[in-house]
Amino acid sequence: TYQLKPPRKESQKNVWIIKPGENTNRGNGITVTSKISEIKQILNDNGFDHNRTFIIQKYMENPLLYKERKFDIRCYGMLTSVNGHLKGYTYDEGYIRTSSREYSVNNLDNKLIHLTNDAV
Repeated sequence: TYQLKPPRKESQKNVWIIKPGENTNRGNGITVTSKISEIKQILNDNGFDHNRTFIIQKYMENPLLYKERKFDIRCYGMLTSVNGHLKGYTYDEGYIRTSSREYSVNNLDNKLIHLTNDAV
């Protein structure tokens, strides 16, 4: 039996994750940084194209860990509405994805620490 552990107490940083908004997958184009200059550079390199979007969000610096690694849980459901009647369905099985390396905010460049994408 494995147990989830509380987050590690590492030094707090002002960490942000920048994700392309479309036409990407497999972790491509994702950056984790604590530098505003790097965020600006990512946006400037793309010339502020109004047809392109980015998601910039505060990064969870103290996430709940599984075996010292970040994780996410995938489960699937569907909600339908037919003639005003709502009906929900869930798939009985789901899965967990973990990062490939133990979690630390001391190395923001290593995607194997920060992404749980199974294609990384």
